[in-house]
Amino acid sequence: MPRKILVTNDDGVDSPGLWALVRAVMPVAREVVVVAPSVNQSAVGAGFTLRRELQWARVSEPPADVEAWHVDGTPADCVMVALDRLLVDRGIDMVVSGVNRGANVGNDVLASGTVGGALQGHFRGFVALAFSQAFSGPYEEAEIDWSVAERVAAMVCRMEAEGRLPGSLFLNVNVPACSFDEIAGMLVTRMGRHGYVRLQEITGTSAVLEREAALLTHPDAPPGTDIWALAHDYVSVSPLQANLTDHRLLDLLGQRLNAAFRG
Repeated sequence: MPRKILVTNDDGVDSPGLWALVRAVMPVAREVVVVAPSVNQSAVGAGFTLRRELQWARVSEPPADVEAWHVDGTPADCVMVALDRLLVDRGIDMVVSGVNRGANVGNDVLASGTVGGALQGHFRGFVALAFSQAFSGPYEEAEIDWSVAERVAAMVCRMEAEGRLPGSLFLNVNVPACSFDEIAGMLVTRMGRHGYVRLQEITGTSAVLEREAALLTHPDAPPGTDIWALAHDYVSVSPLQANLTDHRLLDLLGQRLNAAFRG
């Protein structure tokens, strides 16, 4: 069934990964609308803008034949502007975010603007898919073959459009740093316990946060995690949920707190 699809990202409206994702969803789309940040908004998580007005404008000559807008805010802002203003009378079926330049795995998922944009769609009850492309080497110097993530995203979106995936999806999909032919397969994974953003170039009381790409090839990452999957050239597909409540502790913690309160 053809879908009406909203596409966003956190690397900005000029990112090649964004337009690779647009190409990926086109075969299953009845309509595609891009609403993305005007500039790079990496690592803003699910944050949104307060204490100033948001501005948005139409992209005059987008790289693909779709309606495209840029917003001077976060990915979550972009999704809210799209759903509450630009597309309010048109409706959509799916929110896709990415393709991010760099993996979003482990604890870093909570800081990911790519995942944050998809999360805002999930909050509204839409199928929400976040796509990221891992790479090796320094962040600024990495050369990425976006066609690999494009093919993976096209496959996942086609399966969703054909009804072959469970409903109410919120997926975080990470593509390994290899050619498409070298991909070992697709693994459904859980979030790892560690991220790969570290303090680098520490000088006195200042430092720069950088991605430590070597962690993504670490062979000792626990099996079944997103980090392990990328280290072994699998596409990592992590089903996420927005509710962070630790249900295992509800009863026990309640008993102990109330017992302490009563003295």
